[in-house]
Amino acid sequence: MTDTIAYIRHSLENLYPKNEIQSFTRLIMEEVCGIPPHHLLFGKGKELSDTEKLEIKEIIEQLKKYKPLQYILGKADFYGRTFRVNPSVLIPRPETEELIEQICHDLEKEADKPLTLLDIGTGSGCIAVTLANELPGADVVAIDVSPDALETARENARTLHAPVTFLPCDILDTDRAQAAIPFLFDVIVSNPPYVMEREKETMEANVLEYEPPLALFVSDGDPLLFYRAIARFGQKKLKKGGRLYFEINALCGPETVRLLEQEGYHSIQLIRDLSDKDRMVKAIV
Repeated sequence: MTDTIAYIRHSLENLYPKNEIQSFTRLIMEEVCGIPPHHLLFGKGKELSDTEKLEIKEIIEQLKKYKPLQYILGKADFYGRTFRVNPSVLIPRPETEELIEQICHDLEKEADKPLTLLDIGTGSGCIAVTLANELPGADVVAIDVSPDALETARENARTLHAPVTFLPCDILDTDRAQAAIPFLFDVIVSNPPYVMEREKETMEANVLEYEPPLALFVSDGDPLLFYRAIARFGQKKLKKGGRLYFEINALCGPETVRLLEQEGYHSIQLIRDLSDKDRMVKAIV
C-alpha cells in the first residue's frame, strides 16, 4: 500500500496543493480499500488487490483532468451526512453549513412550534434535507428549475429519511412560482446563483469545467437578479414576521442589504463567514 500512496502523491504533486493531495489520499483509500483515515498509518503494509489498484488509477486519471473528487466518487459530506452529487448539482460547500448553523440557531427557541420552510434552488437538496432532519416536525418544501437536480435531491431525501416536498419551479417566473406554491412560510432560504461572469478568470478549472453553470453564474449587469426575485416572492409567501436567509457573493454584501431594504424587509443583518467574508444575509418581512 505504501507504493500506492506514493503513486497518488507523485501523480498529483504538480497539479494540486500538498494538503489537498493528502485529503485526496485519505478519501481514496477509505473509499476504494475500506481503510478509514485514522487507520491509514497502520495499514501501510496492506497488499492491495489488482482491482483496487486499477480503481485508484482510474480515479487519479480523472483527478489529473481536474474533475472534482466528489463527482468521481459520487458523494460529498455535508453537515455530518453524506449526499449523492453529480454534475447536475453543485458540490455542497462549508460556507453553506454555516448558513444551516445560523438558521438552526435562530429557530432553536421555536423548535416546539410547527414551522414551514422553503428552500429555493435546492440543487442536491443539502439545505432542505439537513433542515428537515435538524428541525423534526418542520414542513420543508424545496424547489428547483432543473429536473436532474430535483431527481438527485429526491434521492438524497429518501436515503437520509428526510420528509421534504420537492417541486419543479422557476423562481424567475414570478407569477407561475407564486401559483405553483400555494403555501405561506415561516422561513425562506436560498443559495442562488451569484457568481458574476467576470469572476470566471479567477476560478479553478475543477469548478469551471465540471460544476453546473446554471447553478453558478449570473450576468455582470444584474448580479442580484435572483435575490430580487426571491425577495419579492418572499413578500407574498412569507408569514408576517417570517425570515429570509441568503447565502451571498462576498463581493455584493452591502448591495444585497440595500436591495432588501428597498423591497421592504427589516432587521437585516449581514453576516461574515469563518473566513471573514460577507457570506450571509438574514432579514424579516
